[in-house]
Amino acid sequence: MLYVCFIFLFTFLLNEKVLGNSCENDNCTSTIDIPLITHLNAPLKAELDISILTEQLKELIGHEVKQAVSTAMKDIVENIVDKRARSAVENLQTFNNLTISTFLQEMEDVTARKSDLRTMEENLNGRIEQMKEKQNLTESKLSAVEADFERSTKRDVIARKNDVRIMEENLKKSIEQQKITESKLSSVEAQLKSSTKRVALTAFVSAQLSLSVGSVVKFSDVKFSEGISDLSTFKSTGKFKCGKNGLYIVSVTIEFDINGSEFYIYVNGKVFTRNYKLQRSNWWHSSTAVIAIELNTNDTVWVQIGSQSTSVREDLHSRFTIIKIH
Repeated sequence: MLYVCFIFLFTFLLNEKVLGNSCENDNCTSTIDIPLITHLNAPLKAELDISILTEQLKELIGHEVKQAVSTAMKDIVENIVDKRARSAVENLQTFNNLTISTFLQEMEDVTARKSDLRTMEENLNGRIEQMKEKQNLTESKLSAVEADFERSTKRDVIARKNDVRIMEENLKKSIEQQKITESKLSSVEAQLKSSTKRVALTAFVSAQLSLSVGSVVKFSDVKFSEGISDLSTFKSTGKFKCGKNGLYIVSVTIEFDINGSEFYIYVNGKVFTRNYKLQRSNWWHSSTAVIAIELNTNDTVWVQIGSQSTSVREDLHSRFTIIKIH
């Protein structure tokens, strides 16, 4: 570098102080004045043409300058490259060191984690084994409990079936008993309804009757009736047929034309009572009988002539009355 600067300085000085240019008719030549000193110390001056030398010197200097500049630039570039390379290498080495350190630290962490994981795995396997043992024990106990439960359930089911069967039998009996009770209740209700309804009848002999012994007196002239469903049968036969259960009062009055005549009150074909003859001074003889009797449905009551034939007086003199009092 110093060599190049020296050559450049020398060339500059030479061009400024020594060189001279003379141009005539557009022809320029380079000349140099060289002071000469004789042996007599007399000043002399010589003019030399150094054009060719100058050109050669310029070429030489230019070549040297180029070479020097190239070398210098090469050195500069190499220095820059060396510095950058060293910096890059240092940076790379630092990065590598950091990376290796980090990698080693991570490897240590990974190793530690693997150890922890191995420990955790061992602990987990131990817990799994314990859980399996507990599960086996639990399954065994559960099987025993299920077996006991099944046995107890079967016993309970059998007992409950027996209870259900007994309950069904009792229910059937209760239903049957209820039906019987309902039937009885219906009968009682019917009887109650029947007993609460009024029954009454008052009838007279419509015309004088001449009747033999055992004849039924027909009271065909019905003056009043209530609760009697079949009056026509009573009028035609003279027999009262009970339609409602209850306690009845029966009253019979008959006037006969023959002294000593009598009549009987029959219930279901049997004599319930008889009246005795009454003697009077006039032509007709009257006889009356009043009874209280318990009658059931379809029981029959009538009046029948007794020991001798006789005539029965008509209209209001001979009557039949029956009243249900309860």
